[in-house]
Amino acid sequence: MNPDLLALALSDSTKFTLQQDSSEYDKEHETRKASFEMVSEAGEVIGYVKTWQDDDSFAGFVQFDSDGRVQDWKVFDKRLPH
Repeated sequence: MNPDLLALALSDSTKFTLQQDSSEYDKEHETRKASFEMVSEAGEVIGYVKTWQDDDSFAGFVQFDSDGRVQDWKVFDKRLPH
């Protein structure tokens, strides 16, 4: 998932930057996966995000706080008109 679009989807009152931690492509399921750290302006990790993007239809993310608790998640259907 594009980090700029992901940052928009995660937008809230907290200022942070996303730093990509890992990325992989699952050939069997034709899915791209990536992990990001959410870093505050002070330089501390305030959360994590895991994303996926299927080649043909769906993309989404799960946002975790710094203790690993789920804070938000979204799934997008790329087939729908924008």
